[in-house]
Amino acid sequence: MSRRVCIVCETNAHTNYYCTVDEAEYVRCGQCGLMYVNKPEHHEDLYKAYTGGFWKELRRKLMAPVRRFPQVSHFEDSMERARQIFEFSSSFVGEKSEEQADTGVYLDIGCNKGFLLATAADLGWNVYGEELVPELTAPFCKTYKQFKDQIYNGRFQDVRHHFRSNMFDLITAIDVIEHFEDPVADIAGVLEILKPGGVFVIQTPDAGCEQAKQLVEKWGALKPLEHLHLFDEGNLGTFVSKTGFVDYQVSEPFEDADGNFVAVMKKPL
Repeated sequence: MSRRVCIVCETNAHTNYYCTVDEAEYVRCGQCGLMYVNKPEHHEDLYKAYTGGFWKELRRKLMAPVRRFPQVSHFEDSMERARQIFEFSSSFVGEKSEEQADTGVYLDIGCNKGFLLATAADLGWNVYGEELVPELTAPFCKTYKQFKDQIYNGRFQDVRHHFRSNMFDLITAIDVIEHFEDPVADIAGVLEILKPGGVFVIQTPDAGCEQAKQLVEKWGALKPLEHLHLFDEGNLGTFVSKTGFVDYQVSEPFEDADGNFVAVMKKPL
């Protein structure tokens, strides 16, 4: 089978077979270390991995119209995690005018149930969200009705047209970029809709971590219907720098599952 081109090195000359998980082949670039699914499924088949199956999807659809946001499972713990993530992420946003205070325009890509959005909204930010599974965001939209028309369902590449160029002070994608089907287009899209000096914060599994090295095909981050591209600290920096981001820096993960790392980067002024 031919090898897909590495999106970092833009060649498949150094790409080798890595392992097989659930009959899907992961390959790895021998030059930069990027790990990726060699032949991803069509996006309609990939979407099925996020619904949780027929019964879980049905239960979500039945509960979504009646469930209030504070009734979401593990609400308090999830809100505390969101507060920590948002406090960290927003600390990198540059100074604003006195009228703007410490608020701004914020987008959470892969916003899930909206905990980060709620945290930002409670602090006075104007919030936008993107989420693939619409039922997940319904309780947030019921509670934060002023933002319900700013929550878009679908892949980032499908809803990107709703966002203007130079629109956001801060964008987060927590445990998301590994799901991107086309990271080249998606990361370029993030750069375009950030304001000059705007901040992009991600968390993603680290393909260079000890867990990945020791467990190989048993590493928990290898999910070929979900995790299509797995970066390490170095090749992600190379990739986003080529896209146009600056001030790339790596930080400790918000949680260490599967050897995560956090990266912060900015759009040039």
